[in-house]
Amino acid sequence: MTPVYLQRAALQCALGDDLPSAAQALQNAQPPQGEPFVLHEVAEPRSYLYAGKTGENLSERLDRLLSETLGAKVPDDCLLIVASTSLDILELEKLTRQQQGFRPEDSTPLDLLASQLRQRWGFAAAFTLNTACTSAANGLLYAARLLNAGEYAHALVLSFETPSAIAMQGFGALMLTSPSGQYRPFHPARDGLVLGEAYAAVLLSREPGNAPLARLLGGFSACDTSSLTTTREDGSHIHWVMQQALRSADCDAEQIDLVKLHGTATSANDEAERNGMHLLYGERMPALSLLKPWLGHTLGACGLSESLLLLKALQSGPLPGVSYASQAMLPFSAEPQTLAADSLLLTNFFGFGGNNASLVLQGCMAGETACQ
Repeated sequence: MTPVYLQRAALQCALGDDLPSAAQALQNAQPPQGEPFVLHEVAEPRSYLYAGKTGENLSERLDRLLSETLGAKVPDDCLLIVASTSLDILELEKLTRQQQGFRPEDSTPLDLLASQLRQRWGFAAAFTLNTACTSAANGLLYAARLLNAGEYAHALVLSFETPSAIAMQGFGALMLTSPSGQYRPFHPARDGLVLGEAYAAVLLSREPGNAPLARLLGGFSACDTSSLTTTREDGSHIHWVMQQALRSADCDAEQIDLVKLHGTATSANDEAERNGMHLLYGERMPALSLLKPWLGHTLGACGLSESLLLLKALQSGPLPGVSYASQAMLPFSAEPQTLAADSLLLTNFFGFGGNNASLVLQGCMAGETACQ
């Protein structure tokens, strides 16, 4: 794949209301404080990681995100890709409470939301993606493919996850949310995930622009059809997806400086990813990183929220260590890890329904006009 540049980006999440403050909070090892909600199935508390409460509705929040990324004007010939699993659920839940009932005509499909943003901002075209936890990662891959084909000069990938009751109660009913509120991927006693809210956007182009964040060197996405809900626990499909991502970037596993793991802290998913990593690396693994304990699981937005946070953090300092490294199922570092901003990164996103995606990214040094 011909590399494309991540030119400018914005992130609003539980760690901070913009990308620099979120990266700084990560490096300061300042975990966000979750807020409780009651899981109806068992009448027990669970935790949710909210982004800053701005008082904005979804449309206003997305406009602010686009403004931070684009400034006042959309570049010429720019495609919009909206990638999300939350759709308009949060706004619809509010309306349903006000009306004391649900009316199908009140729902705003994701493609209509994308169309409204296209008209309001002047994008050349818009389409949407909903592939569970891989939505934003697939958005990046599709954007790169269309840029390389010469279909567009620029692409804006926009992704978000809103704090809806449907997601909270649904994941809780599946017994996937953590009763303890401790988000500990790959810990032998892990007890599930903690959901999180996030809004993220990035502008991509074949040209670097001014001080780009990174290059997307390659990636791969595929569905594991062996199950309707998950992927093979032996890690074979995950291993294959990572191999294909590396091949598309024309690099070997040994060249990767750090792997950002998906790490949901659910039993089957962590087991599958651990096995896939051992198939790819054996016992000699590169540095490993976990970001969901800091952001929550941002579902369809995680492919963008986690990638942007990782890239920005590497520009300014070390990544936090894993407090339970000595007990973990993979060789994490307990100490902060300092890597060069232009390190080669493999980032994993493995979704519900067996859709698995891996990206190969190279960060750019802060202030550089291009990545080397």
